[in-house]
Amino acid sequence: IGSISSVMGSCNKSAKTLHSTFTEDLKTYQLDPKYKDIVKEVMTYTYDNITKELRTQKKSIKKIITELNIKIDSIEERYALGELDSSIYKKFKDKYETQKEELQSKIENPTLSSSNLELAIDKALSLSESLEKIWVDGDLKQRQKLQNLVFPSGLGYDKSNDRVRTPKVNAIFGTIPILSKEISNIKKG
Repeated sequence: IGSISSVMGSCNKSAKTLHSTFTEDLKTYQLDPKYKDIVKEVMTYTYDNITKELRTQKKSIKKIITELNIKIDSIEERYALGELDSSIYKKFKDKYETQKEELQSKIENPTLSSSNLELAIDKALSLSESLEKIWVDGDLKQRQKLQNLVFPSGLGYDKSNDRVRTPKVNAIFGTIPILSKEISNIKKG
């Protein structure tokens, strides 16, 4: 119902059929509980490596910001002592301030602490074990929340293929089918 029905637009598909199709698509993002520990370990390792690189970048950006602050202090002092005229002072102060603002915006993205990361992954994986049940048993509000969580850019309907289109999938849910398939292949082979 809800958002799925609005996806239909002018197509002649019944909401019930569309919900059924969507439920089948949703199952591909559902985690098999037997793979939960391995998937959690891979996700934690991956996120930790990504954030390690970000932390390293953050340190070097902070160092550059400190250097820019020193340059700003220096030109302010030289301007105050009359060693610089106002046009040169303004030009360089604006330049340094702009560089500083750009760098600060790069380091303001918060990253999860390792304990919060573990909680977030646990919650997402627990949720992913019951996507179909949440969808089937949920009311309109729960379905919309689930739909927005798993498919943040919304849904569409492809008449030619008779499929619900999901252009963007939340990164955690998007990795589940890939990891599950790889784990299954490893266990088989």
